[in-house]
Amino acid sequence: MFHPEGETTIGRSPDCGIFLDDVTVSRKHAVVAERDGAFFVDDQGSLNGTFVNRKRVESSQLEDGDELQIGKYRLTFLNR
Repeated sequence: MFHPEGETTIGRSPDCGIFLDDVTVSRKHAVVAERDGAFFVDDQGSLNGTFVNRKRVESSQLEDGDELQIGKYRLTFLNR
């Protein structure tokens, strides 16, 4: 579980706030950021894509319970 402050980078680089060890994950794959009181995921030009609820997205607002898939990892977004 994490709570992004500003923005959190997700990727294969150890420098990312959320490190995903999978060859199908780009070094800097996606960013989760809070904007105007809502959370968004923004793909960073990844080769294999970022998926929200099984739909490939470039950018998407996240709602409580959304499933974020990056590589072989499935993360559930909780906004509580």
